[in-house]
Amino acid sequence: MSQQALTPEQHDEFSRRGVLRIEGLLSPARVTTAREFVLRRMQQFGLWEDGAWRLGDRPKPKYPDTGLKTSKVVGNKHQELEALVEEPALRAAVDALNGGRPFDRRMHPRPQLLFTLPNADAWMLPTAWHADAPRLPSRERPGVQLFACLDHIAPRGGGTLMIAGSHLLLDDGRHVRARDLRRELGREAFFRPLWAAQPTRWEDDEALPSGVVGNVALQVMELTGAPGDGYLVDLRTLHSGAPNAADRPRMMITDRFIRADLAEEIAATYGWT
Repeated sequence: MSQQALTPEQHDEFSRRGVLRIEGLLSPARVTTAREFVLRRMQQFGLWEDGAWRLGDRPKPKYPDTGLKTSKVVGNKHQELEALVEEPALRAAVDALNGGRPFDRRMHPRPQLLFTLPNADAWMLPTAWHADAPRLPSRERPGVQLFACLDHIAPRGGGTLMIAGSHLLLDDGRHVRARDLRRELGREAFFRPLWAAQPTRWEDDEALPSGVVGNVALQVMELTGAPGDGYLVDLRTLHSGAPNAADRPRMMITDRFIRADLAEEIAATYGWT
């Protein structure tokens, strides 16, 4: 499926905000299989037993510690996880946003599990903002990143934070590496509190920051939702891991679909050979 996989309104939202939420993007059967696989691994560590989380027997990690080295405890090279990113609906949507161009698997060969134990008594606005791809001289979109829920993710429950609209900033035909974004954007009033040295405590009923830089509307947003809900994100979008102030772990999956025709331009920006 190509451009018709998404509506014109969805294409417009993605172009403006760099973030598109699609409820039920991943099928319930595959999400259940993947979640149960993760829970079996957690059972081996005494974190899951008899259909419930058992978190009280171990010290609570302190943000930004996520509590587990997921790549070692669970790993990412598993058929149950890889099957999620083979979903026809997901592939059709990615294909539509990438303009039907093939994607390159050399930099990111497989999906990644995102797992965060409860690690904060009070929620904080984080400071580890970054982008997963550079601005390119061609001004082309480098690709699309998936974030999808494997379990219910409530507000302040560890869901990744995005700055919707930020993919449009500094997109002026230059090589701009992700690390250089902080220096250049730090001159803008909107970003100064986000670039603070320490996370800022944020009350549950307090709206997340929004503002305008130049003519670009910006909004900090949490990726929350039900199992199978997915977010497609422009790889230039600024985002950050977040504290988990809920009483259950955060379980999500992410994957990156980098346009193969831009791989050399991306490598040149980073100075890779």
